Amino acid sequence: MAKLVKVEEAVGKVLCHDITEVNLDKNFKGVAFKKGHIIKEWDIPKLKDLGKEYIYVFDIREGEIHEDDAAVLLADALMGVNTYRDQVPSEGKIRIYSKVFGVTRIDVDRIIKFNLVGEPSCPTIHDGMVVRENDVIAAVRIISLVASRDEVERAANIGKKAVNVDPLYPKRAGLIITGTEIYSGRIKDKFYDRLKPKLKGLLVDIEEKVILPDDLDLIKERLSEFVEKYDLVLLTGGTSVDPDDVTYKAIRELGAENFIRGNPIQPGNMLSMGWIKGKPVIAVPAAALFYKATSLDIWFPYILVGRRITREMVASKAHGGLCHRCPTCSFPICPFGRG
Repeated sequence: MAKLVKVEEAVGKVLCHDITEVNLDKNFKGVAFKKGHIIKEWDIPKLKDLGKEYIYVFDIREGEIHEDDAAVLLADALMGVNTYRDQVPSEGKIRIYSKVFGVTRIDVDRIIKFNLVGEPSCPTIHDGMVVRENDVIAAVRIISLVASRDEVERAANIGKKAVNVDPLYPKRAGLIITGTEIYSGRIKDKFYDRLKPKLKGLLVDIEEKVILPDDLDLIKERLSEFVEKYDLVLLTGGTSVDPDDVTYKAIRELGAENFIRGNPIQPGNMLSMGWIKGKPVIAVPAAALFYKATSLDIWFPYILVGRRITREMVASKAHGGLCHRCPTCSFPICPFGRG
């Protein structure tokens, strides 16, 4: 509870309101002491210079914690791999940053439980987002100036290491372009030029590409070869419902683990993926030619940092998986695929 005390008696207590300073000699008008500031012995002369003989303060009782201390405690608990934080709180808040170029790994369930505790508050960016070094990925504080220490410590325990960034490393990829019309020269391939810069931006180099007709055995043969040579393999074409589209069949018939055909994301419904001998294999649908962002852009960051895609994860993307088709695409800073 707030109470009025003499400034000499305010040391160690929490200021309830901003105190403004007007200094014509320095051409300054602004906040000299912010709400939430803990009064120190050396603050007393300055407060008196500002005409404050009495001020309103909070007492921090046993079992309570100030917002600045709470922010530090909570941030230290939330931070997982490849993260760092502000050295000191600003207005009771601490931001958490990425140390590396990588992909966020946010434990969403624990973040929700953390925020259900009460006073503690931590918004984050989405899980599975590509971030650069020094990007802000979370911010933490308590709602009030003072909170129960037990409550803050409970939240800290719940949210332990919930905010992480998995680093992206250079990878070598093989690209198999399928389609008899492209193999025969009737149609010019456009996938390579479209995919190359997208992959390069995520440290993936296409080391080799080959164009094959819609022949299941030929595709399986070359896919087996590429799986041995490269870190991952992408295939284009042959992912629709037409009987002669065989790309996804090649992946499945080679015994892909965790094989997933299709997903509830538009554009890019027909993307298929699996792991052969531990290597990711992705069949990219034609939607990737026409749209800046498709299901490939949602799943690729997860795959590059070694996260297996489960059917539950795929189903969860139904919420938010429909692109708004905005006149100017702002992906990835948009709701698409962030369900």
